[in-house]
Amino acid sequence: MNQTVKELMERKSVRVYKEQQIEQEKKAVIIEAALQAPTAGNMTLYSIIDVTDPELKKKLSVTCDNQPFIAQAPMVLVFVADYQKWYDLFCKYEDTVRAPGMGDFMLAEDDALIAAQNAVVAAESMGIGSCYIGDILEQYETHRELFSLPRYAVPAAMVVFGYPAQQQKERVSL
Repeated sequence: MNQTVKELMERKSVRVYKEQQIEQEKKAVIIEAALQAPTAGNMTLYSIIDVTDPELKKKLSVTCDNQPFIAQAPMVLVFVADYQKWYDLFCKYEDTVRAPGMGDFMLAEDDALIAAQNAVVAAESMGIGSCYIGDILEQYETHRELFSLPRYAVPAAMVVFGYPAQQQKERVSL
């Protein structure tokens, strides 16, 4: 089995982190890997929010089902299904533009999730653990407001990253 497949098979959600920041070079690699993800029609129908403000992380830990480890994660990325940027571009060049439909949203959602998975795989390859936070979408109205997202943008996924604490490394996945 090659190294990539091995890491995919061994990956598990990590919710307890060492008190160690993720190096800027590694953070840049994780974000660049996300940006290299394939997208529908090469349109890149997503945006990434890098949450660095400790107060905002604290709010997210509450709004995402009271999970304190979110506030303690060294790196928090929110992947936004963002059709707004294309809508705005269309409006700039066309007199009449249809509102995005469910299919447009689904393409944007897929793009965001594929980018998130690329980030997770890149992090794993460097020994950095991660955990998807589904509550970012479950409470999307709250989070759209929290991030001041425009009409056609929705938080699709949030992933928290950090170096796993020893007990997390030793934990057996079920």
